[in-house]
Amino acid sequence: MTATSEIPALSDAPASHNPAAPSPGVPASPLESLAPLDGQDTKAAANRSFVITWLLSMLFGILGLDRFYTGRYLTGALKLLSLGGLGIWWIIDLGIVLAGGLRYGRDPLRGYTQDKEIAWIATGFTLIVAYSLQVDELVAKLVTGLF
Repeated sequence: MTATSEIPALSDAPASHNPAAPSPGVPASPLESLAPLDGQDTKAAANRSFVITWLLSMLFGILGLDRFYTGRYLTGALKLLSLGGLGIWWIIDLGIVLAGGLRYGRDPLRGYTQDKEIAWIATGFTLIVAYSLQVDELVAKLVTGLF
């Protein structure tokens, strides 16, 4: 057996080779890597993000944006009209989001298990800073100044 018989001969233009097609396992574009692949659950990709829901709940929860984002339009409108239940509903909803109780449909929010610790720490830090800056007194002065 000679060395040339062990190595297959390469043709100049193989029939199955398409120079425009990417090699296997390499995405054609950065957006293709975000698209669900065959065999993956497309339902999980369509779910709402925990981080976005948490941020909406913390920053704009008094307006009900977290409820609108997760598809709860009626309670979102009620929360908007009542200004987050005068703040009580807003705080309760923030706790529900952090505990993983707010869902999209029947599915938990995407990314909850990996981001919940950071959300708890950031929320606690935000509350400590807001209390030390006496934001509650500032808000009370603004509200009484309006009436």
